[in-house]
Amino acid sequence: MVWLPPFLIPMSEVPPVTVGAADVSDLLFAAVAGPTALGWMVTYVLAIRQARRDGRTGIPAYLIAVNIAWEFSLTFLLEQTPTQRQINFLWLVFNVFLFAQALRYGPRDYPGLSARTFRWTLAGVLVWASVVVMVGANELHDVDGMYTGMIIQVPLSAAFILMLRRRGSSAGQSMHIAVAKTVGSLFAGLTAVIVYPSHHLLQVLVPTYVVLDVAYVVLLRRTMLREGRPLWAFRHPAAGAGSPPEPGTGRRAGAGVPGGCRLPVR
Repeated sequence: MVWLPPFLIPMSEVPPVTVGAADVSDLLFAAVAGPTALGWMVTYVLAIRQARRDGRTGIPAYLIAVNIAWEFSLTFLLEQTPTQRQINFLWLVFNVFLFAQALRYGPRDYPGLSARTFRWTLAGVLVWASVVVMVGANELHDVDGMYTGMIIQVPLSAAFILMLRRRGSSAGQSMHIAVAKTVGSLFAGLTAVIVYPSHHLLQVLVPTYVVLDVAYVVLLRRTMLREGRPLWAFRHPAAGAGSPPEPGTGRRAGAGVPGGCRLPVR
């Protein structure tokens, strides 16, 4: 096709993915990787707590399946750096509890699905994501999960915004979770950019999900103010919270009887 104008950007002579990690001091690495691990552990603990209080998952259910697939696959199945394996294992412990909550509370967010169908699809996402993570990390020789982790971060951050919109309330969510998640993700991105400065895809993915995280914090704040829910109170109930539905119904136990009420479906 000689009639086309010449291309503007030539392909890299050395594929950036083949360029190894930069020589980063242990102190600098700990300064960015430490808050990453801690931020996400705090996020998981707070999400577990909020889900128990509100009867709604603290993290979007299907992304919990993706998270646990990433952590399990890169802890036990595929070769990874020793430090990253240990961090993954710690996260995996918390995600087991989150996944159990997703099985229990997740159907409330999908009233069009029976509880059985929802749980089968959740299991399907878990298996599919495990295969993709394994193949993708191996294909990219992603020995510390940077590429696969940053790619997952984008739909995860977007899913929080969609979850807030779907519920129409702050149920299962809190500013503490939102801020801890933003901090953990931000430092994960800084780790990726510092350790792999020549991997330009990471430099696109990180700002993308950071913007989504900040947008979620802003939208959650507006929602909580509209509800009259204190932004930083631990014990104040969230609007739309309640006990989990009867399997396959999307209704609270007691709905339709004296003292019961039907939950709004959004």
